[in-house]
Amino acid sequence: LWSKGGSSDIMTNPCDEVWNEITRQNVANPGGQAMGILCLLLNIFLPGIGSIVAGIMGNKTSTIIIGLLQLLTSWLILGWIWSVWWGILIFMAGNKSYSPIS
Repeated sequence: LWSKGGSSDIMTNPCDEVWNEITRQNVANPGGQAMGILCLLLNIFLPGIGSIVAGIMGNKTSTIIIGLLQLLTSWLILGWIWSVWWGILIFMAGNKSYSPIS
């Protein structure tokens, strides 16, 4: 059921999408500066929740999965740090001056 770069109506491999988003740090745009601030604050105080909200607002499944991973690993502190960093990237994506890290 996973496509290898063919038709858009076939589901793509979600693991590849998540990996590409993590390595490229290409986060979902939450839809504006206010939502970017909200997602950043949520990611600081409720790790992963801001990423999940941004993924829903940006209609990006890979960001939702990343948010779940951040939530599940937040007790390791590494997940919380990852969540804060992702919150900063989401905040920057909500601003007009954002340019993704390549």
